[in-house]
Amino acid sequence: MGHHGLAKRQVYGRRSGVIGIILNFCLFVMKLLVGIFSGSIAVVADAVNNLSDAANSVVTLVGFRMAGKPADKEHPFGHGRLEDIVGIIIAVSIIILGVEFIRSSVANIIDPPGMDAGFAAIALLVAGFFIKLWMYFYNRRLAREIDSDALMMVAKDSRNDCFINIGTIASLVAAAFFGLYIDGFVGILISLVLLYTGITSAKAIFGNILGKPADKQTAEAIIRIVMSQDGIIGTHDLVVHNYGPMRNVATIHAEMPNDISIVDAHTAIDAAEAAVMSQMGIALTIHLDPVDTDNKQLNDIKAATRDFLAESCPKADAHDFRFIACAKSGRQLIFELELPHGTQNTEIDGIVAEIKERLGQTNPDYGIKINTEFSFVAEE
Repeated sequence: MGHHGLAKRQVYGRRSGVIGIILNFCLFVMKLLVGIFSGSIAVVADAVNNLSDAANSVVTLVGFRMAGKPADKEHPFGHGRLEDIVGIIIAVSIIILGVEFIRSSVANIIDPPGMDAGFAAIALLVAGFFIKLWMYFYNRRLAREIDSDALMMVAKDSRNDCFINIGTIASLVAAAFFGLYIDGFVGILISLVLLYTGITSAKAIFGNILGKPADKQTAEAIIRIVMSQDGIIGTHDLVVHNYGPMRNVATIHAEMPNDISIVDAHTAIDAAEAAVMSQMGIALTIHLDPVDTDNKQLNDIKAATRDFLAESCPKADAHDFRFIACAKSGRQLIFELELPHGTQNTEIDGIVAEIKERLGQTNPDYGIKINTEFSFVAEE
């Protein structure tokens, strides 16, 4: 599934990991020496942060390598979600570092040690700032090209390190030229940035692991391809399951006239599934829903229901309108009412009751059963 795209992810993940290991370890050694000789807790903590970044680069390198492993008997959907696990590890490490940074910074505000920073130390930190700035733009470009949350997390971490460097430079300059000790206060500000980035990033990646609705652009592309096949007159109930980057499996219901032959219907469905795979790399399975297109009463009911929904609940939809035999009322109208997630039970009951009342006024000769369900496509 998208072999060339997966190979590209491997290459980019490896590049980011190797570069991160080399540069972050060099920055660690450089800043550790500056911190020790200057007596700055902020610079020492920044050095430890770079060592942590080097370790995270090792995690990135290993994670992308494992995520690129092909599907096997135990993991038929591949190993792509390991990328998200890599992102979580990096995010948690940033949170832990932020908490530790707050603790050490408060301690140094209460009992500030002496500082002795020279021009050479400040120049080294300025050089470190530009190295981290380059790493930010480099990893951000890689992340955007392969749509990787893990690499974007690495990029954001480099961006945060730029802020940390600015703070540590300001701390040394204030101590060296103005006799002001702001080391601990700078440390607290930096740690808050770390905590915010770690928590927000972890939340976003956990969303991937728990499962998110299909984005609107992907949904519209799938529906457009399916609807382009002869005989398919409508779609609904699209669900997209993600098993990592470029590893999507989807299902959808396709409506076709009930007088079409089974062979023709099967041909259209096969063509739609193949087209989605070739154009989007998504393994799609289609469920056929036969539609009685020549039943005027059913068509009028469908139109009236959708008109009501357009007025009262624009994000809702109704489909699968059909009559079935019913011992109690002779025949029964059944259809599915699709609602956006978050719709309250009281709202659902009100919508269902209103539809039944409206349809019952003009069509009293049948019972009505409305099955409710929720959409698996993002609203925006």
